[in-house]
Amino acid sequence: MTKRKLLLVTVVALLVVAAGVVAVVLTTRGGGSAAQPCDIPNSVREQPVSAKTGPTGGGIEVVEKGVSSSGLASMGAVLRNTSDRIAYRTKVALKVVVSVNGLPPGPIQGAPMTMEIPVMRPGERIGIGRTLINVGGNDKVDSADIDVQTTTWLPNVALGSFSPATTIYESTSRVPASPPADAIRYTEKSTNCRALSSRRTAVVFRDASGKIVGGDLVPPDGKGNPVGSPQQPPASPSCSPGERSTWIVPLQHIPQNTDDKRTELYSYCDLNVPRPDVNDVF
Repeated sequence: MTKRKLLLVTVVALLVVAAGVVAVVLTTRGGGSAAQPCDIPNSVREQPVSAKTGPTGGGIEVVEKGVSSSGLASMGAVLRNTSDRIAYRTKVALKVVVSVNGLPPGPIQGAPMTMEIPVMRPGERIGIGRTLINVGGNDKVDSADIDVQTTTWLPNVALGSFSPATTIYESTSRVPASPPADAIRYTEKSTNCRALSSRRTAVVFRDASGKIVGGDLVPPDGKGNPVGSPQQPPASPSCSPGERSTWIVPLQHIPQNTDDKRTELYSYCDLNVPRPDVNDVF
């Protein structure tokens, strides 16, 4: 083969390769064929078993707890997943003992106060909160405990790229009104590849020493916000991809001994919304 023919063959080959690269780039940019589908499942098979002990050890444990004892009393707590599995839809019940008018203490009568934590990854700590009962006069909350009940244990890969939404406390505004109109504003960020279902937002209140002095579980994004509130709506719904500044309105007045800057918030993001939602039961 002459040098001229060899040069011609080389040029043609390079043109073919370049055309292929251009085609790949065009397909990626215009056709969208290179886009990866979201790997977070819409549901998983629930097989509720004891949440206290995981299949290979560890389990869901209560790390700390505390209550407010006046007004519309509330409880806050922090739980931790010490297992090497994902805990999905962990159910817990609050057991509260009160003294009414100086009588011997006894449990609150009526429907159990239950709630559900959508996802707890291995090693993760998550706060819970709940209003308890109106107390006044000689009434008081003697004790409050948490009964960790059931969960569905999942392998670490079961939820794909799921990651918990992160929250950063911004500010607290107190309004001396009835019903309570206190508002807690915070920044929420989700890096998930699709919008998830919000199962409410938990808030844990602490005093200046760091001790838990109450908590709550309420809808985010200003739902229940009093008419005429200066709070601005979020740019996007809670648990959707991206970042937003949003807020909650607790059912109770925030405990007076709360140190605002120690307030913790936890967005409960789930694969989808169950029916009925136990977090709506008060």
